[in-house]
Amino acid sequence: MTTHLGLMVVFALFVSVVFATLLRDDPKEQVKLGAKMFAGMVGGAMAVGWLLYPLPF
Repeated sequence: MTTHLGLMVVFALFVSVVFATLLRDDPKEQVKLGAKMFAGMVGGAMAVGWLLYPLPF
């Protein structure tokens, strides 16, 4: 789990769990918000990485 993708997924998981816990009181809504945040962070990072892949850096 030391790849960039693996570390990104672990980081997104921890951040979404903490923010969902802090922002919502109901456990059902915490899970919903955490899942949305996790999917948004991982999906957004994958989309940006895919768009930046052809650039010659």
